[in-house]
Amino acid sequence: MASLSDTAPPCNLIARYATFYAEPGYAIRTADRRVFFVDHDAQTVQLGDADVFALVVLGDVNTAEKQHLLDVFNGGAAAIACSRAN
Repeated sequence: MASLSDTAPPCNLIARYATFYAEPGYAIRTADRRVFFVDHDAQTVQLGDADVFALVVLGDVNTAEKQHLLDVFNGGAAAIACSRAN
């Protein structure tokens, strides 16, 4: 069995449950203060100033879901598993 490194989400990622034009998903703010919306089908949209009025922030996302969102941003589970050094 292989040992995997700890992949805890960084503290600078802020993720919240949200809706964007009534579509449920997640609002994410990165360390460089960009805002993204990720729906439950993993479709990611970067939000600009004109889009923010349609975003309704609902509440905190737990650690496991933050890690899942990071995995989606990094190409998904298959891309992460194939990129690890043996």
